[in-house]
Amino acid sequence: MTVSRFILIAKECRVRCNLLYRTSLCEAAVKQWRTPCRSQHRQPPPSYHRSPTSRNNSRLILEHEYAVPKDTILFRYENSRFFKLMNMFAISQFFFWLYLSHFAFTTMRNVPVRTEEGDKTLPWWRRINFGEYKNGIAIGSFFIGWGTMAICWMYTLRSVKYLILKKGGKDLVFLTFAPFGHHRSMTVPLEKVSAKQSRFSAKVTLPLKVQGSYFHYILDMSGEFTNAKLFDYSAGLQRNWSKK
Repeated sequence: MTVSRFILIAKECRVRCNLLYRTSLCEAAVKQWRTPCRSQHRQPPPSYHRSPTSRNNSRLILEHEYAVPKDTILFRYENSRFFKLMNMFAISQFFFWLYLSHFAFTTMRNVPVRTEEGDKTLPWWRRINFGEYKNGIAIGSFFIGWGTMAICWMYTLRSVKYLILKKGGKDLVFLTFAPFGHHRSMTVPLEKVSAKQSRFSAKVTLPLKVQGSYFHYILDMSGEFTNAKLFDYSAGLQRNWSKK
């Protein structure tokens, strides 16, 4: 019994030694495999600073990508009926207030209102001598009519019907509405056009500023951006001219 028990103990020790040896080999292999990975992780992260050369190359690539081979429509807004009705309203208001101005200046008389005791019961508007203010009424009526027509015409002339990127991607064409149903066309360099906000943040209108122009051109957001990506990288960019 003692010899057999000794043999069993020896076999058990041998099995355990083999397991320990294999375990040590596995740990050494894993350690050796992890060492290059750790050395790679210890390296400093790559720098994302772009040199002027890479910026120029990116700009050239971008210009080459959007140098369109033919005239391309970026935006269109077909609503001529609305602008015709608005300008008809403006013209009718102008003539109405012009007639009222002429009537006030030629017909109204400066007749003082009697201030007797019995007249104190009259309404306030019957106690006012409108003829005393006929010059002010005439001038005010004229400017109301003229201002209404000017605002409607200005809005019409600044509303863009078609926005076209010319062949080569260097120039931009603004095709706007006109008061009498016609259209106006203006070609400007693309570098002189700046969007005041992005296409995604604009809710009602998207204003475009042209360098050297006092007012903004208006893109109605109910229109269609026929080439949205090209618009975002051309006319939809916000440019800072003060640094140039």
